[in-house]
Amino acid sequence: MDIIGINWEQNSTASLWRDGEFIACVSEERFTRKKNDESYPLNAITWILNEFKVEKENIEAVVFVSTMWSYGYTLTRHYTNFSVKDYIDEQHNIWKPRIYDGKNISQVNYYKDRLDLEQYPGEEFWNEVLDRYKEDSGHVSSESSKEIAKIRKDVVIRHLGIKEEKIVFMDHSSSHAAYGYYTSNEHLQGRDALVVTLDAFGDNVNYSALIFRGDGTKEEIVKGASFIIGRLYRYITLILGLRPNEHEYKVMGMAPYCKDKYSENVFNLFKSYQDVDGIEFKYKSKPKDMYFEVRNMLEGERFDSICGGVQRYTEYLLTKWIKNLTELTGVKRLIVTGGVGMNVKANMVLAKEGGLENIYIPPSPDDSSQAMGAVLEYLRQKKYQGEILKGLNVYSGPKANTPEVLKNKYIEKEINGIKQRYIVQKKFNNSEIAELLAKGMVIARCHGKQEFGARALGNRSIMADPRRNEVKQIINEKIKSRDFWMPFACSVISEKADEYFLMDAEMSSYEYMTLCCMTTDKGKRDLQAAIHPYDNTCRPQIVYKHKNREYHELIEAFGELTGVYGILNTSFNLHGLPIVNNADDAVHVLENSEIDGILFEDRLVIREN
Repeated sequence: MDIIGINWEQNSTASLWRDGEFIACVSEERFTRKKNDESYPLNAITWILNEFKVEKENIEAVVFVSTMWSYGYTLTRHYTNFSVKDYIDEQHNIWKPRIYDGKNISQVNYYKDRLDLEQYPGEEFWNEVLDRYKEDSGHVSSESSKEIAKIRKDVVIRHLGIKEEKIVFMDHSSSHAAYGYYTSNEHLQGRDALVVTLDAFGDNVNYSALIFRGDGTKEEIVKGASFIIGRLYRYITLILGLRPNEHEYKVMGMAPYCKDKYSENVFNLFKSYQDVDGIEFKYKSKPKDMYFEVRNMLEGERFDSICGGVQRYTEYLLTKWIKNLTELTGVKRLIVTGGVGMNVKANMVLAKEGGLENIYIPPSPDDSSQAMGAVLEYLRQKKYQGEILKGLNVYSGPKANTPEVLKNKYIEKEINGIKQRYIVQKKFNNSEIAELLAKGMVIARCHGKQEFGARALGNRSIMADPRRNEVKQIINEKIKSRDFWMPFACSVISEKADEYFLMDAEMSSYEYMTLCCMTTDKGKRDLQAAIHPYDNTCRPQIVYKHKNREYHELIEAFGELTGVYGILNTSFNLHGLPIVNNADDAVHVLENSEIDGILFEDRLVIREN
């Protein structure tokens, strides 16, 4: 029997499970080319149905994450279309009247001129919803959100034609926790683990701690809704003129440039809000809101001091909380999930200073992975008799196709008034690719099944020689348009990882770019373009041969040629677009950038001369 898991919110995603076995997971944005697409994942589900021949009568359940949900952000395209100015307008004209004046301002009414009513299931359906709930705020915090959440049932019934009783909803934080534990080695080896969830909001909980035991049971230690960091980090991002819910990583990337003495004042201001009391997060002085009050408090502070201060505060709260939890429970094998788990620098501090035996952060621990987490929690609650998840294969999305243009001998284009020609080769080997990289060429890889999540893990990656510092500027200016202070990442084969990294957790914990570490002297020298330029930390992908043989062999060939067994790895996409889904998207990047070449499964497209 088949189970479909769905996350329908920011970066809507769908997964498939067959007889308890994980089959696939893919996000809607990869098909629509709208980053963080929050619409119903129609294309993702349709691909799953067609690719794996899912029959309606064989669907055991459709499992949604979250019992609370609303349509406001979906219809206003809050995550895909809002600019920084839109988010600020929302603060002034929706949240300020709500919080300070007690007014019930409706999200959908205020933005009625920009509602996307054509998204599935169509204008008639959404107009009926708007008419039915015309007094509602359109936000998930609404008192009607549990009733409104059932709208999702109506949409699935229309799409899949299944019976209502087959559609279930799983608790938000419980799904995060299940995803963390069941994708870990602790589960595979039957060990106890302390699993924590940390985010901004989900079914009225934003932090929890549980012990998952090797015998299949779990014990709740604490949960609450007072954790400040998820929202505080979001609005610091906005205060700094960046897009909240997307650019928090830029704040984290800037933080190391600020010395502690310059962020001390900001750090102490944040500490006046909240601290850890035992195993709970408790306010000392709760801000009335997270935008206006925090913005006014920080007036006159430098941008880098704000970045450094909020990152220090995050690390301070998490380290103190985790130490208290491990002391109370005696469990020192930690798993971190939820959106705050995307903070790879805080994860590194926990690994170094948390007094842990090991730490694991699963791939994309934010809500995009909840399409898997909800199903795992469903299986756990059903006391599924088979083995729940024998190991996560992140390479489970669509395969790279071979578009017609790749069947030609050449691809010609014109960019910035200059005509360029690319040669399409059918015969090539890893040694040749390694030579091109060693010469300073920037080559993307669109190969095999697409990896799940926010991090490119080799199959949809842009690659370069990590020894060449100048390659960062080339990638930024000609392809990615990234901010200059942001570091790239790297992929290193497992057999050589100890030569480059000072790891504070088990090597397998560095498999998904969810955990930073310091670099050795060799790492600083050989991987200089793929580490943070100020603090020399790295967000590595340790590549195991049995997980991705072809990518491992390519890195190995580069190592045999250069003596460096790692390559710079950044996601294969243009600025503002999702990671490429297939070869058609890859060719679009070729046609709209100055990338030197693309490696496909059966073709190498390389710039002439």
